[in-house]
Amino acid sequence: MISLSTQATINNTISTHNSYLSNDSNTHLKHTASKLRTILAPYRVLKEMLRSGEAVHPPHTCLFYFRAYIRLLGLWPAERAVENPLYYAFNVLIMLLFGFFTVTIICDLYEASSDFVLFGEDLVVVLGLCLIFFKMILFRLGNADTDIIINEFDALHVKHFNESHDSPRNRRTRQWQRSFFFGEMCFFSGFYILSLFLFAAMSLQPLLSQQILPFRCKFPFGLDDPDEHPMGFVCVYFFQCFCTLYMLVAIVVMDSLGGNSFNQTTLNLRILCENMRNLGNGSTSELVVWRKLKETVEFHQQIIKLMNRINQTFYWNYVSQMGASTFMICLTAFEALLAQDKPMVALKFQTYMFSAFMQLLYWCWMGNRTYYDSMEVATAAYEVRTWYRHSPLLQRQLIFIIKRAQKPLEFRAKPLFGFTFASFTSVRKVQLKYLLYTQL
Repeated sequence: MISLSTQATINNTISTHNSYLSNDSNTHLKHTASKLRTILAPYRVLKEMLRSGEAVHPPHTCLFYFRAYIRLLGLWPAERAVENPLYYAFNVLIMLLFGFFTVTIICDLYEASSDFVLFGEDLVVVLGLCLIFFKMILFRLGNADTDIIINEFDALHVKHFNESHDSPRNRRTRQWQRSFFFGEMCFFSGFYILSLFLFAAMSLQPLLSQQILPFRCKFPFGLDDPDEHPMGFVCVYFFQCFCTLYMLVAIVVMDSLGGNSFNQTTLNLRILCENMRNLGNGSTSELVVWRKLKETVEFHQQIIKLMNRINQTFYWNYVSQMGASTFMICLTAFEALLAQDKPMVALKFQTYMFSAFMQLLYWCWMGNRTYYDSMEVATAAYEVRTWYRHSPLLQRQLIFIIKRAQKPLEFRAKPLFGFTFASFTSVRKVQLKYLLYTQL
């Protein structure tokens, strides 16, 4: 573990932002230093891990820190009766600003309808903004259920670390926890850097093309016209830049939280398989093996229930993600073909398409790991050592475990595809068929 003083500082700082029942939660809006410590908390753990190796263990999952990030962004309010009024007002203001930002771009759709390229550009932007805004609303309304999921994963993380005996199995479990934490933080940082590049491309677009604002829009009183309202135009430009940056950061954090719930499910499935394979090691007592088998089965049931809760909590998130990504990939590919004679416009659509691809690939890759690791439980039960030395009743229990594990666990919103590589391949096939059809 990290040092007690460092861990206490991190826990106290983050608990300030994750505490909803305290009237002092306005620390979130008052103390910049506290905000900075909250942002840097997982990176401090990561730094200690790289410096000290196996001597350092992350005190929490990445979900714990991402929840604090969403709280910092103003997108995680508690019930109004217990939430600090200032934070609640900040949340309402943020939602109104983003809603207004989206509406101003929607209003330009009618004027751009006479030009397929301009209309497609507006439609892609509107679709992306609506997806992000919809996810913000879902996190705002479902934060209580998401809280339960994060707390359960965090409790499992601490439980696995606090195993009393230091065996090769427990050392392997702790190594997995460290590697998963490292990987999750690397993915998050990578997507965050990509979002900054995407923001730079959007905000600097007026300098490289004839478009005067990052996004075509219609503001009241013609404030988006630089000739009639030069100061108003400057305000509109910075307003669009602010909303773009905020929403890009928000979607990176929200998708990281959702995707890493997949990742933590995979981690616990691997730990379950390791526990299953070591059921009979070190003891031939039937009573001891039965006790370990009972704990393993309960752990498996806990993972299944947790996964069902995740599917229920993120149902509309899945629906919007799969639908929007599929439509956006096909639309941007079509628009890129139409704009072949305009290199900058075509490059913009290719950037949008790449972003949609990366987002969908991230979800499908995470879900694909869980899908196949859930079936690995059956293999682990089959590989239980010395199973033949125990009673027929215990052997039948292993058969039941194998049969249950042959039904894979899948993150999906029925009746849509689940998040697996097979689904990602299906989206690619739909895109190719659409492009071939449009070229005929």
